[in-house]
Amino acid sequence: MRIPMTLAALVLATPLSASAQDAPTPEPEATAAPEPTPETQPAPPAPEPSALPAPAAPVAATAPVVAGVTAAPAPTVSWEGLVDTHYLYNFTGDPSTQAPLFRQFDTNANSFTLNYAKLGLQADLDVVSARVDVGYGILGATAGVSSAGFVVQQAYGTARLGSVVCLDAGRFVTHAGAEVIETNKNWLYSRSLLFFGIPLYHTGARLNLALGPALKAMLSLVNGWNNDPDENAGKTAGANLTYAAHGITASATTYIGKEGAGASDYRLLLDGVFAIDLSPSLSLGANVDFLKQGDAHWFGVAAMGRAILTEGLALALRGEFLKDKNAYGIAEESLYEGTLMLGYTLARHFEIRAEVRADMSSAEVFDKGGTPRKNQVTGLLGFLAYF
Repeated sequence: MRIPMTLAALVLATPLSASAQDAPTPEPEATAAPEPTPETQPAPPAPEPSALPAPAAPVAATAPVVAGVTAAPAPTVSWEGLVDTHYLYNFTGDPSTQAPLFRQFDTNANSFTLNYAKLGLQADLDVVSARVDVGYGILGATAGVSSAGFVVQQAYGTARLGSVVCLDAGRFVTHAGAEVIETNKNWLYSRSLLFFGIPLYHTGARLNLALGPALKAMLSLVNGWNNDPDENAGKTAGANLTYAAHGITASATTYIGKEGAGASDYRLLLDGVFAIDLSPSLSLGANVDFLKQGDAHWFGVAAMGRAILTEGLALALRGEFLKDKNAYGIAEESLYEGTLMLGYTLARHFEIRAEVRADMSSAEVFDKGGTPRKNQVTGLLGFLAYF
């Protein structure tokens, strides 16, 4: 039985960026690096939903002037956007429109799909800021059934309580995972098996703590996984610790709470992310996840790398192993995945990504025209425009 996940209300999400995704910081949420390109893209960031990219030139609105009245300061506003479209072909599918299994967003076969179109807005005052990300696209997929629609990916306010602590309240993307919802911030196009089994977003409150120039922490209390409103009376607690310096990113995240309507057992997620830049043109990363709820559990590990071949041309690959016992969607079996991607960036804001992926299983969990199979092979061409 696959872990219930209310993916129809979201996307977005869920790198090595992650989760997954962005490490919290007491600083204004809109101060992030410029858009990544094959020449400059760093190792996948650790989960930090609060560190969101801003355009090169934020615009400060002009406060109105009223006679005899002191005008309130106007916020500094910044924007970001993404249009993500892809075509996927399932070589194992019969008919050709048969959707692949264990995919988060690339769920339609033999079809051009608007994966995600998004606008993000960040508004900053001296000690208060607000972030809103809205979009349209694939919200989730289970067993070959996909849905699409409008979604509020994030919407939260931030209060900076001094130089060390800030408080976020609202909906924010998860800290878990090595990948995020926005494809252009990931090394590969398709999401990993591990990303398919973790949360995308949470609704609640979190404290972000700057423990030093390179060390940050997060504590949160939320409804649960992709819950808004909550599915039950229980709440989920989360914690994250992230170190990022000298080309190295290491992050540990946990969430624990009673997940699912009427759930009597606690669900525990342990997530670890590590990434290193070996040179300006070569980066390596790893992601490890363990999930347990009652007697059901799964464990998975993913390794990935990215190399800049020439200006504008990048090569990325990923390999995974996942062992499941009635928690991920298969009964006491193992899954394996290998992906190879070649990406080309045009004018720093438009990418074309060609990807080939093979999923394998220790049991015949895949299907080809009614015939059980142990493998699934897909090809994908993705088009990304962003600012």
